[in-house]
Amino acid sequence: MQTKKKVLIIDDDQDLLEIYGFKFESEGFSVEKAENGAWGLKRIQGEHFDIVLLDVSMPAMNGLEMLKSIEQIKKEKGFPKVLVLSNTALDSEVKEMEKAGADECFIKVKITPTEIYKKAMKLLGETK
Repeated sequence: MQTKKKVLIIDDDQDLLEIYGFKFESEGFSVEKAENGAWGLKRIQGEHFDIVLLDVSMPAMNGLEMLKSIEQIKKEKGFPKVLVLSNTALDSEVKEMEKAGADECFIKVKITPTEIYKKAMKLLGETK
């Protein structure tokens, strides 16, 4: 039996949590959700996730703060891969996120859940 891949979706927008969650569940992923970076960080510290979808602008701990906090986990364990979803397209923000450990950065309104799923699979070295 093949183990399901696990995704953690961290976003303070309930609608996006549901939309992204539905897409990944329909593709066979085990989906967990967190409404802010602080909750997401606790989940990552306690569980293995193959991929994280991370919003930039959130209460309690923003995406950049969270990336910096999980940097050591990524170095030691090689997981999770992180796709950052932003509302803006500032080059300086993207560079800062990549420097902090983001594997890829996207603007939410310019990418569909299906495209995000395909990018995630590519990062995981799988194609579908």
